[in-house]
This record gives sequence, structure tokens and C-alpha cells, in this order.
Amino acid sequence: MSDAMPVPVHLDKVVEGLAGNPALPPELVRRLFAYRRGIGSVAKRPDLTDDMIAEIIAVDDRRLTHSLALNPSLPHAFRMRLAEHPDPGVRAALVVGADGAPRELFEQLLCDPDVRVREHLAEGDHVPADLRARLAADPEPKIRATLAQWWTQAPQPVRRLLLTDPEDAVRAGACATYYRSLPPQPAIPTCRPGTCTKSSPWRACDTGARSEQRPTQPSAITV
Repeated sequence: MSDAMPVPVHLDKVVEGLAGNPALPPELVRRLFAYRRGIGSVAKRPDLTDDMIAEIIAVDDRRLTHSLALNPSLPHAFRMRLAEHPDPGVRAALVVGADGAPRELFEQLLCDPDVRVREHLAEGDHVPADLRARLAADPEPKIRATLAQWWTQAPQPVRRLLLTDPEDAVRAGACATYYRSLPPQPAIPTCRPGTCTKSSPWRACDTGARSEQRPTQPSAITV
């Protein structure tokens, strides 16, 4: 019979708990960089030194790097370094964790070739408004539709551009008054290009489909 200790069933949870412990000594924090299971939450610690961050990047483990990109305490110099990371998932995570980041970062990611990165930019209220507005002219319709659905309080020039977009999905998103994360409402009207008005964009919406679905009122019965 082997005397070897069995691996604890909840080892991953134990390690993740250690990773988030603010009292964990630096030498033990570094030892967790070599752990290849779990979600890499050690990279989200707010007390990581520059040397630790550089070590995490050098390890080049996807989970660790992804978690590092989500770290709201990540110094700007390392954010700019991760903005050039070859993994688009890491760059997209960088957008999510970049609340309060300098403008320079968003300017670089705005031209990212991956749709997911620009989609996160379109969803982000923390993105500078003038940079976010540029996505209304993005060549990818999915980005413009995402912007329309998530930025319902966009400036009027941006709203007009989205309401008159040649793509149906973009115009429908611009007519919506709910965010993309909420359940879609039935019978979303479609906005007709060229008929949007500044005072009431809803006048440009085609509600014919909704009216056609309205049940016919029964006629009065005379006794």
C-alpha cells in the first residue's frame, strides 16, 4: 500500500484562496506562477511588483496572462505591452480591465484587427466618448450594432449615424432603448434610412410589423 498522500479534491480552490490572500509572502506568490491549473487569479493581485508582472508575462501561460490583463491595478506600461500580445483574447480582456486607463491604450486598441477587441470597446462606458464614437464608422456591421445597443445615450450625431446605417441590425439596435445584456424585446422596429429626425428618431422607425401582429378587435354584437 502506497504511503503517498492523496491529492486533495479541492486543491484548485485551496490554491485560488491562497492566490487571493493579501498576507501571502512574495516568495509563495511567485511559486503560484508555476501552477498550471485553476484560473490564474494570482495574476489579479493588486500588490504585484513590476518584477512579478514581468515574470508572469515571461511564463506565457494563457490563463495567467489573461488574468493579468483583467487586473485593474496593472501599471500602464504593462498594459501597453499586453496591447501588442498575439492572443486576441488577452487584448480583449485588457479592454475589460482598463477602467481609468490612459487614452493612449484605447487609441491603440481601437485599430485592433480582431472583432472581439473592438466589440468590447463598443460595450465599454469607460472608453473615452470621442474614441468610442469612431466605432459608429467601423467597417464591421457587428461592431456598429453592438455600439448601437450598448450606447443608448450616445451623442446625437452618433445616434443619427447609427439610425441611418445601411445594415438592418444596426438600425434596429439604434432604435432599441435597452442594453444588449437584457432580454430582447419583441417586435423591435426597423429604422428607415434617410427618415431620421433630430427631435424624434422613433418617427423614422417602421412599426408596420408590430401593427400587423396586433389582434383584430371584435365587432360589436347587437342583440
